[in-house]
Order: sequence, then C-alpha cells, then structure tokens
Amino acid sequence: MGCLAALTCAICPVSAQSLLLVPDSLPNSSSAKVWAFSAVDGSVINPNFIAPDAFLSQPIKIVVSPAGTLLITDETADAIFEYSVGGSYLRTVVGPSQGIDRPYGMEVVGEWIYFSMSITQGSVTTGVLKRVRLDGTGLEDWCVLPQVVSPRDIVHLGNGEFLVGDSGAHPGGEDIERIGPNCSISSAPWHDSDGISGIDFPQQITLLGDGTVLAAGFSDPYGLFTYDRQLGLEIARVSNLLLSPRGVHRMADGRYFYTGGTRVTIWDPVAETNIVIVNQVSPTASVASFRFVTPITIAPACPTDLDGDGNTGGSDLTVLLGAWGSIGGDVNADGTTNGSDLAVLLGAWGVHCG
Repeated sequence: MGCLAALTCAICPVSAQSLLLVPDSLPNSSSAKVWAFSAVDGSVINPNFIAPDAFLSQPIKIVVSPAGTLLITDETADAIFEYSVGGSYLRTVVGPSQGIDRPYGMEVVGEWIYFSMSITQGSVTTGVLKRVRLDGTGLEDWCVLPQVVSPRDIVHLGNGEFLVGDSGAHPGGEDIERIGPNCSISSAPWHDSDGISGIDFPQQITLLGDGTVLAAGFSDPYGLFTYDRQLGLEIARVSNLLLSPRGVHRMADGRYFYTGGTRVTIWDPVAETNIVIVNQVSPTASVASFRFVTPITIAPACPTDLDGDGNTGGSDLTVLLGAWGSIGGDVNADGTTNGSDLAVLLGAWGVHCG
C-alpha cells in the first residue's frame, strides 16, 4: 500500500530515484559521511545522504543488503555498520570486540557478508576473507590468503567464485586473484600485473554487464582498467585522469564516474575530457577523501519516512528533531528542517509507505 490519499499528492515522490553513493572518509574524522550523486548525470543530490555521526570514521564500501538496508565497511572503526536508506544508523553487525581490524572490501552472497582484512602475527601479515551472517552470527575466517598480504575489494563472480584485489607491495603482489568455492585458490593470478604498465594497487572492482571487469588502479601507473571476465586479460586502460582513482562506476551512457582524494569526476571517453563534479579542498576541516561507488535505486516512499522502515512514527520524529535547522529532516523540500516539516510529519503519523 502506498502513502495514504490525504498526503500522496503533497509529499510523495512519483518515481524511483537512481543514485550513486560515495563514502567521504578522512581517517579518524568526525566528519566522515556519505554523499549521493545522480546516476544519470553525476550531479550532487545530497552531500549528507548519511550525515556525520558517532559511528562512521573511515567508511570504504557500501553494499545494499537483501533487506534494502546499507552495509558499510569502516577501516578505522574496525566495523561493519548497517544504516537505513534514510541515512539512520541501525546497528553494528561486527566490530572490534570480535577481532575485526580494518575491514575493506565487502560482498553479500546469500545469507553471508564476505569481507576482506589483514591479520598480523609478529612480523607476518596475512590476508584473510572473513564472513558473517547477515544477522551478525557465525563470524569466521572463510579463506586465509598467505599470498595476498593486503586484500582490498572483493566481488562475487557467481557460483561461489570471487575476485580479490591484492594491493600489497610484496613479491607476487599488486595482482587480482581468483578465489574458488571453499577457498580454492588459483595457482596463477586471475590478472598478473607487471606493475609497470599494468594495474598497481587495485582498489574498487566492478563487474560490468557486457562480460568485462572494471577496476581502479590507485598507484602509478594509475588509471581505470578493463579486463576480460573469464581470462583476466587487460582490454583497455584509461590513463589521462585527474587523480589516482579509488572508486569507479560505468554510467549507462558509457562515461566513467570515478572517485579519489578530494575529487569526484566523470571521464568522457568520446570527448576524452574530465568533468569535475566535486573538488572538496576547503575549508581545511572539510577536505574529502572519496572512496568506492555504489549504485542504488530508492523506491518511491513518503518523505516523512526518514529512517526508511516503511512507516512514519516516533523514530522519524527523533530523526527530524535531531536534524532541526539542517536539511536532514526536510520533508517538504524547502531546504531546511523546521516547524513546517514537523507539521507534515505529524499529519502523516502512522502512514505506511511501501
């Protein structure tokens, strides 16, 4: 059932919204947050899609859960957090008390969250893929990777197979590895980089619908690399970027939306130009560190459902009051949260949107 008839015309959007979510991460910063950009043209939709709070410190990757919530790895908080699509903190799935240390890449497969991190014992550092059930139980080391010292992004190829980026500067590092079901590791890397013209310090890895794989290479020779999905052979490289990329997403029109450092940029392969969307360099306290890109489609809902649980009630009122004077609880789209928004929310009390 949609929003009740008394409110639909005034406050309910009529179509789904396609967004690109990008964590803005500064180590140990209280200003860490998540931006939302248009998936159509890359423009800024909301620089505080998830506003700074007491939890986010250095968010890296966002994955949409089967329930439609947002799972976020946080490298310095040593945790995986869960947020509503309304931007509200819901819970900590796993954290430092369970031995989590600098989680980075993440993928959801079935009932499991798979994520990458490293374990250091003495002078030896070993990469590991851990997994935990969506409900937070069953945490375990799924795959220990002694040859992958610093695993970064992880993506599911299907049939229990994964690609894992190895950013470690060690013999045999800077490659992309293929991990089979039950942690069977290929003897040769899926892509064996020479580190000269090939990818160095692989960051976000994305599976494309045309059977190729797109990866961001952060270190020199930095760029955007495209590979054959089956063989791992390099097909193309975009090198004339404005900065070293961490996150990348290929847009529907064929342009590349990429992130890294203070910038969010689009590379147009036809015009061979970079289009800067954001360059957040000042004031100093707000210098950005943009990370991975996550496409998400938000279904129509009532704006008064601020916590994204499908209803308008007490938790939404809490969010609105906490955002007073900012845009965080702006349900009537006038640019701020004030008494007018409170009146709309109270008028929608008990409304179910879904």
